[in-house]
Amino acid sequence: MTPHERVFDGSHLRADLYAAPSDRLVVTFDFRQHGKTDFSTDAGSDTILRTGAAHLMIRSRRNDWFINAETAALDGTLAVLGLRFVRVGLLGFSMGGYGAFRFAAALGAQTVVSVSPQLTIDPGLMPHDRRYRTEAAGFDPDIGDLARRASGTLRGVIAVDPFAVLDLDHARRLQTLFPRVRLARLAFGDHPATQVLRDTGRGVVVRRLAVDPFPEPGPLLAEHRAARRQSPLYWTRLAKHALSRRPALAERALAEAERLSTKPGSTNRA
Repeated sequence: MTPHERVFDGSHLRADLYAAPSDRLVVTFDFRQHGKTDFSTDAGSDTILRTGAAHLMIRSRRNDWFINAETAALDGTLAVLGLRFVRVGLLGFSMGGYGAFRFAAALGAQTVVSVSPQLTIDPGLMPHDRRYRTEAAGFDPDIGDLARRASGTLRGVIAVDPFAVLDLDHARRLQTLFPRVRLARLAFGDHPATQVLRDTGRGVVVRRLAVDPFPEPGPLLAEHRAARRQSPLYWTRLAKHALSRRPALAERALAEAERLSTKPGSTNRA
């Protein structure tokens, strides 16, 4: 059984450390789940632990973007914990992607891999993004302000679907605060942008990248290019995008989606 230590145990937030001691730490964050009302029960990631790195999982009871009455206390715990490691990398999807940037400074992190993250869910800063209005009702814009935690040294990758306009807007704004973080544009991955990778069993590349001391967009882009050749999801979304302006392309894309969906052993997830 993987060694496990609960380093923060609150009513709203928890942090669980797996497989210490190590001088390397990878931190993951809960993602938004519809109707979420309790902590996840996931264990440490085998992909991360097999590299010899420790794995810290930060969990939130609800879809609150980790911003609540316990956020400041968690900041303090993470600041002390981060001193135990030579290198700290972060990984998060959507809400978890925001969390990675929010807690990077407290942890003293050097790298981040963030998939379809938000800059904020504060309606005052992103009035055109109405996806998270229910959760935003309890969001404290001061505690959640990433501008106060901007960094010119944090490096890494934001994976984003360039056709998911709101996600791309968030990603570009994040780049102004974290200029050493580069974009990996995963076309028709949607939200989160790694859906085509997951659709073809290639999602593990994201966790591998989070362990890399020098994460770059290249591995994600290469895996996405390989995955789209096998993904009905990709071709269906391409067809939908092309339908109004490039009907011939849309027809070819739909035919490819159908061909892939009917191959032996395939599953049509479009």
